[in-house]
Amino acid sequence: MSRKGWRMASLLVIPALAIWLGSASEGVGVAKAESVAATTEASALNTITVGASGSVSVNPDIAHINVAVETRGPTAGEAQQANATKFAALEKVLYEQYKIDKKDVKTTGFSVYAEYNYTEKEGRVLTGYAAVHSLQVNYRKLDEIGKLVDALTAAGANRIDGIQFATEKSEQYELEALKKAMDNAKAKADTLAAAAGRQVKGVLNIVQGNVTSPPVFAQNAAKVMLESAAGFSTSVQAGQIVIEVSVTVQYQM
Repeated sequence: MSRKGWRMASLLVIPALAIWLGSASEGVGVAKAESVAATTEASALNTITVGASGSVSVNPDIAHINVAVETRGPTAGEAQQANATKFAALEKVLYEQYKIDKKDVKTTGFSVYAEYNYTEKEGRVLTGYAAVHSLQVNYRKLDEIGKLVDALTAAGANRIDGIQFATEKSEQYELEALKKAMDNAKAKADTLAAAAGRQVKGVLNIVQGNVTSPPVFAQNAAKVMLESAAGFSTSVQAGQIVIEVSVTVQYQM
């Protein structure tokens, strides 16, 4: 065969080889995809997924007491001055009488606004001004909350906007609840696997759900205010806090 003929034959062979290799590669790819799909399906048949929750009930160790001083005057300046005087008395109770750290007391609101009266004859008539200074007090001696509320009321606090109980050990209690959730998940998986004639072998995947800890509020704030203002010794019950977590666990069978 001449050199020219040999070259033409080579050119014809190379495309044919490329087509063959491409077909072979495509076949390998399809086979691999089918194999992966079969493996995935087999894995799914050998797993079990359950959802479970765990909770702990604990006693609160801190209270957030929301109080306010509300004063009025014919002018904005007089209303504000009257408020400042009463507020100074509150600070003495908090810092001197009850030795509360200043980091546990924060202002949550301060406002001075005009007040009006509406009549058909005169329309809107200015009647004076009001000043409101609101505080949140963090207090840890829960058995003395009633006494503190009484002392604040006597010093000039004329609004109790709510008492909320909480815990400063939430992370510790969350871990306890998580352990209970995992124990419950394992019990569910074992029960389901046994019913199917199978056995749980190990954990493949864990997803933690939300952590819930609904706030616990004291009795109606208006009732607390009335009891204190009437001279009764205010009684406040803390109750318990429930911390709950959920998990979704996938096991191999």
